[in-house]
Amino acid sequence: MNTQAIESGRSLFNDAFARLKKNKLALFGLIVLSFMAVVAILTPWIAPYPYELQNLDLGASPPSLQHWFGTDVLGRDLFTRVLYGSRISLAVGLVATSVALTIGVLWGVTSGFIGGTVDVVMMRIVDTLYALPFAIFIILLTVVFGRSLLLLFLAIGAVEWLTMARIVRGEVLNLRRQEFVDAAIAIGLSRWQIIFRHIIPNTLGPIIVYTTLTIPSVILLESFLSFLGLGVQAPQSSWGSLISGGVESMEEYPWLLIFPGLTLSITLFSLNFLGDGLRDALDPRGSGD
Repeated sequence: MNTQAIESGRSLFNDAFARLKKNKLALFGLIVLSFMAVVAILTPWIAPYPYELQNLDLGASPPSLQHWFGTDVLGRDLFTRVLYGSRISLAVGLVATSVALTIGVLWGVTSGFIGGTVDVVMMRIVDTLYALPFAIFIILLTVVFGRSLLLLFLAIGAVEWLTMARIVRGEVLNLRRQEFVDAAIAIGLSRWQIIFRHIIPNTLGPIIVYTTLTIPSVILLESFLSFLGLGVQAPQSSWGSLISGGVESMEEYPWLLIFPGLTLSITLFSLNFLGDGLRDALDPRGSGD
C-alpha cells in the first residue's frame, strides 16, 4: 500500500486518475476524443462551407486545396459534412448510451441484489424484450411521435440497455456474497444505501468497459437506421449516413468512404483505448500499486 497516498488522503478517484495517466494509449484516446468533442462544438465557426451548399457543376471531385476531403456527388464539401456529422454521431453516442446506462444499471442492480422472484420476473422481461425486433420498436415510436433527433436518441438508448442490465446483474450476484456487503447490513445500512454506496461503485470497471463498447455500437446502429431512412434525414449528415453513401460509390469515388470511415475508426479505437485504461485504473484490486 502506498503510505504517501494514505497520508495525503488521496481519494479512490484521485488514485485511479494517477494510474490512468501512466497508460499512454488511454491518454491518447482521451486526447483524441476531447479534440473531437471540441471540434464538434466549434463546427459552425470552423467549417469552411455550409453543410447543405451544393455545386452540381463541380460534382464528385477528389481532395484538393479548396476541398480537403473532396466533394460528394452533389458537389457538397465532404470535410464540412464530416465535421457536422461528428455533432450528430457523438451526440447520439453520448445521449443514447446515457439512457441505456441509466436504465441498464438500475435494472441490473435491482434484479441482482434483491434476487428471488423479483430477479426472475425482471430478467424474464429482459429476455422478452430481446426477442422483439428493435427496428419495429423504433418504427412504431417514429409513427406515433414523429421524426426527431431526440426521439432517435431515446429510442436507440431504449433498446441498448438490455445487455448492460445482464452484465451488471452478473457482477451484483457475485458482489452481494462478499464480506463488505454483510458488514454493511450488520451496521444497519438500508438496501438502497448498500446499492448506491457499495454495489454500484464496485461495478464501475465492467460498466465503463461496456459503455465504451456501447457508444460505437450506438453510432453504428444509427447509421443502419439512416440507411433505412429512419435516422438522420438529408441534408443533415452523420458519420454513419456518410459511410452508407460512400459504400454505394466507393469504386468510383473512394474518398467518400475513406474519410468518414477513417474518422469513425479513429473514434472507435480511442474509445476502446480509453475504456481499457479506465477499467484498469478503476479496478479496486489495483489500488495497492
